Amino acid sequence: MSNKEGETILQVKNLRVSYKQNQHSINILDNLAFDLRKGEILALLGESGSGKSTIAKAVTGLLPPSAHIGGGALHLGSAMIADLSSKSIQWERIRGRGIAMLFQDAQQALNPVLSIKEHFKESLLFHRMASADEVAPISAKLLSMLNFTDAPNILDRYPFQLSGGMCQRICLALALCLKPAVLIADEPTSALDTVSQKEVLDLLKRMQEELGLTVLLITHDIAVANAISDRVIVLNRGVIEEEGDTGTVFAKPRAAYTRQLLSSRSRIAKPLRDRELQHPDEPLLEIVQLEKTFHPKKRVLHHVNLTLNKKEILGILGQSGCGKSTLAKCITGLESPSGGGVMYRGTDISRLQGKPKREICKQIQLVFQDARASLNPGRTALQLVQEPLQYLHIGCRKEREAMAKLYLDEVGITGEAQTRRPPQLSTGQCQRIAIARALVLKPEVLICDEAVSALDMKVQAQILALLQRLHKQFGFSILMISHDIRVLRSFCHHIAVMNDGSFSEGKRASARLHESNQPYTQLLLKCAGDMEEGLY
Repeated sequence: MSNKEGETILQVKNLRVSYKQNQHSINILDNLAFDLRKGEILALLGESGSGKSTIAKAVTGLLPPSAHIGGGALHLGSAMIADLSSKSIQWERIRGRGIAMLFQDAQQALNPVLSIKEHFKESLLFHRMASADEVAPISAKLLSMLNFTDAPNILDRYPFQLSGGMCQRICLALALCLKPAVLIADEPTSALDTVSQKEVLDLLKRMQEELGLTVLLITHDIAVANAISDRVIVLNRGVIEEEGDTGTVFAKPRAAYTRQLLSSRSRIAKPLRDRELQHPDEPLLEIVQLEKTFHPKKRVLHHVNLTLNKKEILGILGQSGCGKSTLAKCITGLESPSGGGVMYRGTDISRLQGKPKREICKQIQLVFQDARASLNPGRTALQLVQEPLQYLHIGCRKEREAMAKLYLDEVGITGEAQTRRPPQLSTGQCQRIAIARALVLKPEVLICDEAVSALDMKVQAQILALLQRLHKQFGFSILMISHDIRVLRSFCHHIAVMNDGSFSEGKRASARLHESNQPYTQLLLKCAGDMEEGLY
């Protein structure tokens, strides 16, 4: 059980960190201090850019070269680092057995060319925690503890053969195999669907209770912090706004900033728009018996049928790995279907090539989940929005620049921000640029593939409100792909539920999703409800 009054196992004092950017120094953390008690789960809660991940990187020696530590001390059990800015710190003695890390994107954290067993072997042998003969039994035991029913088979597989939730559980097992004093979990569930989120959070809580695990949980999601943390620290621009027992902080927040975070989440939980669809019988995009197989044993989509009407906002809900993103790629021509068709205004566009395919690009645009990764880091916002216009030979240079400025203004990227590159902008600003780049071609269909799932609550609300305004202003249809039921229920006219490569039920009014008698839909609703329990 959590030992809220127990001994302090991790103590950070007077931590100061800044980043160098364009010959300027930007302060991120200034004299930050906090304690982590043995056996507790402490949540660091705040928006993107508040300094949460910087804290984790500073206490594990993982800060990038552009970062500068101005000072600070770290106590870990009986060990002490008097000056975190020292170049002589032997971080290999601290990372792993002292402080282990559980990263946000588990699949990127794992080496794709190593089997899961090789990952365990590499870690256990490096830290001299086991002999080569002991690796398999230790690994299998840990995987069994983390709800893997076929551990020996899992050990022989590779990360790309596993789902996001499975990879996150494997990363947790890799961290636990070293018996760390502290586990830092940096946004461990933000990239996961609600079922996988609940599974990982339940496991963290169970490991805390059974093994006495001490966790520093970094998150922007109030529901995640509320679900498993004992205490919470609310961080805003490198300053602690509020801290205390989780229940007390969320039930009676003292700081205005904490109340603002709670308000942002509740705004997403409420409908953003009128649900009446103006053109219910004007099909714009029709998916007909679509099939996609990557190799004989990997069928991703089968018998997919879907209709998107003119000016409709249609949500697609499902777990990671159910085929949502593959469907989006088939619609936009990034993947070729194995069977069936994609009909746009009555014409099959699924196998177009050359100029006809480029023409369709104008009408159907895709916004990716990771906007920063989809943008060229060496180009300014103004240059990025002009890229599709240049590719399709639309307008002269002055006309393209004028159109790019217009659409950047529309999404709230104005003035000097238009000349900045993605590394100089926030995640929310990058997502706005990605939306402007998609809309500059004036498409009839905008596909948003998990476009807000990695954003904090405040930025989520801003992006959804922006999409709602632009939808009303320009009249395009939206296919909103998400694993977040809150987002889809608040934003869409209808929701289609996808499971294992097909739709488990037909298109339904989103307000009536709770009336579904489909077991899979009920499971998604239950997991989402469990995450929200106690917040409102």
